[in-house]
Amino acid sequence: MKLNPEAVRRRGNDMPNCVEIPVRGEHETVSYFVNQEARVTIYCLTGTIAIGRIAPWESKPTIRHIFRRNVSQLDVVERFLRNPPQLTSIDSSLVIQSDGDQENENENIQRVKTLQSNLELMDVGIAILEGERDKLKDHVQHLQPIDPPKNNMNNGAEGMEFQFSLPAEPMKHVDQCLRDISAMGRLVKSVSTNGKGTVFLYGNGGVAYTPSIPRPLYHKLSQLRKTKSRESRPSYVALSTRDRFFVSFHDSTFAFKGPKGLEKELRKAKQPPASVAFGTTYDTFFIVFKDGSWKYEGRGIPEELQLKLEDRQEKADLKCVNLGPAGEWFLRTRNGRMWWGGISEEMDQSIQTLLDDGHCLSFLDFGETGSYFISYDCVF
Repeated sequence: MKLNPEAVRRRGNDMPNCVEIPVRGEHETVSYFVNQEARVTIYCLTGTIAIGRIAPWESKPTIRHIFRRNVSQLDVVERFLRNPPQLTSIDSSLVIQSDGDQENENENIQRVKTLQSNLELMDVGIAILEGERDKLKDHVQHLQPIDPPKNNMNNGAEGMEFQFSLPAEPMKHVDQCLRDISAMGRLVKSVSTNGKGTVFLYGNGGVAYTPSIPRPLYHKLSQLRKTKSRESRPSYVALSTRDRFFVSFHDSTFAFKGPKGLEKELRKAKQPPASVAFGTTYDTFFIVFKDGSWKYEGRGIPEELQLKLEDRQEKADLKCVNLGPAGEWFLRTRNGRMWWGGISEEMDQSIQTLLDDGHCLSFLDFGETGSYFISYDCVF
C-alpha cells in the first residue's frame, strides 16, 4: 500500500477547506470536497490522486480529471488538498457571439455554478474510477502478453510513470488498460494518445489499446493476436488527429496514415525513424531519425520550435520531437535536454509539480481538447 488511509484522513481532516466524502465499501479510498469546487480522491492502495472539476467550456456539464500516480508522501497529498490543480479555462470574451448566443452562454454559466455546489454530481467522478470493479460491456481492447526471454525477467527496460488528463469516456478505457497491464506484472514502456484513443507498449512486445484509435491501426494491431513473435510487435506508435498515425515494428517495418510528403520522406530514407509527429494541419509532420538527423514539412510547425532549432544551429542530435493539435510541441535531444511550448496552463502546472517533486520528464504527448500524457521516471 502506497499510503496509510488513516494518516491521509488525519492530514485532510485538519484542513478547514476539506470536507470528507464517505466512500462506501472502500476503506483504502479517501475523498474530499475541496474549496467547494473540486473533488480530490486519494487511492491509498495504488497512490493515485484524482482531481475532478466541472469543465465550464463544455456544451453540457462535463467532469474532467487530472491524475497523479504513485504518490507515497503525505506532503504531496497535502499540497493537492490545499491547492487542487485547475483545469485549463477559456476566456469567453475572446469568442464572438450573437446576442442569442450570449444569452445561452449566461444560462450555461449559471448552470455550471449550480452544479459546482452539487455533491451528487461530483460523485460522477468517483463513479468513473470505481469502474474498475465493473466489466464495461462496451469496453473493446486487446492485450497480448508476451513471454519474456528466460535471460531477461525484467523485460529489458524500466517502466514509465504517467500523469494525464483526458475526457471522461476515454479515461475509463485508459484506466482499465493500466490496471490490466499492472495485474500482469508488466511495465509500461511508452504511451501515445490523440485524446480519443490511446496505445500502450509494455513488457517485451506487449501492446494494449483503447477502442477509439484510428481504424486502420486498430485492424493492424488486432492481427497481432495471431502471433507471439516479438519481431512482429510494435516498437513505437504515434497517434494524432484526423486518423493520422505511425507505427513501427521490431522487424524494422512500419505502417502509417498521413500526408503524401511523409510517405515520400519515409520511402527515400535510408534508416527507420526514431519518432514521427503530426501537426495542426494535415500536411504537417516532423521526423527524427535514429542517428539524430531530422526533417519537417507543413504549415503547422510551431514558430517557437523553429526558433529553437535555429538557435541550436540545427544540430543533428535529436532523440524525439512531438507536436499537438493546438500548436503544442516537445523537443528532446540525445543528451537528455528538453524544451516544450504551446501547452495549457493546466499541463504546465502538472509538469512543474512533477519537477518540484524530483521527477525526470521523459516525454510529453498531446491530444484533442487539451488532453495530455506526461511520461516521467523517478529520481532516487
